[in-house]
Amino acid sequence: MLFNKQREDLVYDAENKELVSLFHEEIKENSKNDKEKKKVELTYKGYNVIGLIEIPSIDLEYPILNKTTKTTMATSISRFSGGEVNEYGNISLAGHNNYSGTMFGKNKKLKKKDKIFLTDLNGKTIEYEIYDIFVTNPDDVTILETKDKSIREVTLITCKNGRSERLIIKAKEV
Repeated sequence: MLFNKQREDLVYDAENKELVSLFHEEIKENSKNDKEKKKVELTYKGYNVIGLIEIPSIDLEYPILNKTTKTTMATSISRFSGGEVNEYGNISLAGHNNYSGTMFGKNKKLKKKDKIFLTDLNGKTIEYEIYDIFVTNPDDVTILETKDKSIREVTLITCKNGRSERLIIKAKEV
C-alpha cells in the first residue's frame, strides 16, 4: 500500500515538473513582449495556478494552486488563506508531507535563514527568509493571521505525526 502511494506521489511530481516548465516558458514569453505584457493564465487539472514556489535547500519547485481542497492537496501546493502571491500580508500555503519526499515531504529539513522564492503570474520573484519553525495543533488558526500588513510573509503548512500536528514554517521578505 505504501509503495503504491509513493509511486502515485512520484507521478504527480513528474506532472508538476512539466507544469513548472510551462510556467517558466509562459513567463519568459510574456517578458519578451514589452508592449503587451499580460498576466499569465495557467490551469492544472481544472484549478487556476496563481504562482510558483521554490525552496532550493530541499530541491522543491511546485506550482501554487488557487485554493485548498482534498483534490488540490493531492495535486500540488495550494493557497490555504491570504491574498495573491507576493502581495503584502501573509499568504498561507498547504501541501502534503509525502513519505516519498514530494510536495512538503522534506520541510522537516528546513532551517531558519533558508530561502523561499515565490513567483507571481507577472513573473516577479520575491525572496523570503525563514524566521520561525514550530509545531502546532490542527485547530490553531493564529498561524494564518497577518500581523503586519506592511510586509510580505509566507506560511507553509503541512502535517506531522500523521494528522495530529502541523509543521509550520514562517518566512518574510528579505
